[in-house]
Amino acid sequence: MSGPLISIVSITYQNLDGLKETVESVVAQSFQDFEHIVVDGGSTDGTKEWLEANFHGSWVSEKDNGRYDGMNKGAASATGEYLWFLHAGDVFGDPTVLARVARAIQDRKGGPPDWLYGLARVVDPNKSLVGTLGYAPFTMFNFAILQRPLPHQATAITRSLFWQLGGYDERFPVAADQVLLMGAANHSQPLAMADFLCDFDSTGISANRPWLQNLKDDRAVLGQLERPVTRSRALDVLLTFAYSATRHLARSARNRTVRSR
Repeated sequence: MSGPLISIVSITYQNLDGLKETVESVVAQSFQDFEHIVVDGGSTDGTKEWLEANFHGSWVSEKDNGRYDGMNKGAASATGEYLWFLHAGDVFGDPTVLARVARAIQDRKGGPPDWLYGLARVVDPNKSLVGTLGYAPFTMFNFAILQRPLPHQATAITRSLFWQLGGYDERFPVAADQVLLMGAANHSQPLAMADFLCDFDSTGISANRPWLQNLKDDRAVLGQLERPVTRSRALDVLLTFAYSATRHLARSARNRTVRSR
C-alpha cells in the first residue's frame, strides 16, 4: 500500500500551546491525503500527556540533539511522497493550503516537482504581521547572492530527494534548512508558488544573532552552490559579503534612529 502524498513533520519542545495551534491547523485542512508526525524533544510542560490523549497521528517524546535531529527523526519515520516541516507555533495559512499545493503538483507541466515552496507570513505572539518570507519566481541570484531565505515551513520536498541530499546537516545549528534547500536548488528548479502557505511564528527566528555569525551562515549556504551564479566564485563571495555588510549597516542605522526618538 502506497503512503500519503504529504508527510507533515512538526517538532516541538516546551511549547504545548504552539503545538495545539499547529495540530488544529493541520486537522482543519480540506485535503486529507497526508500523515502528521510530531517529534517532541522530551518536553516537561504536558506535551506528552496531551499527545497521548488527543493526537491521532504518530508521535515520539524523547530527548534529542536539537531541532534538526528532531526533523531528521521525523523524516525517517515518514511514508509520504513529500515532506513538509511545520513546527509548533507555525500554522497553515488557511484550510485549503494543502488542496492548492496538491493541485499545483498535479497540474505542473513536465510532471510533479522534486520540491516546491510558497510564501510565509511572519507573525508575532499576538498574531500581528511583522513581515513575509519567500519570493516568486525563484532565482539563484536572490537565494545564493542576496541570501534571501526560503521559508522551509512553506516548502515541500520529495522524501527521496531529501535523503539523496543527506537530510539536515546538523553541523549547521541554524542554517541547515537553507543548506539543504541549496542542495535541492542545485538538483532542480523548484515550483515557486506566489501563495501564502503558512504563518510563521517569529519567536523562532534568530533575528538578533551577531552579524558575523549570520555572515558565516551565509557563507555556509553559498558554499553548497555547485556552479557560480556570476562569472566566478570569488565574485559570488564578494557580492554576498558586500550585500550582507550593507544590510547590517542599514539595520544598525535604523535601530539607532529608533532609539534616539
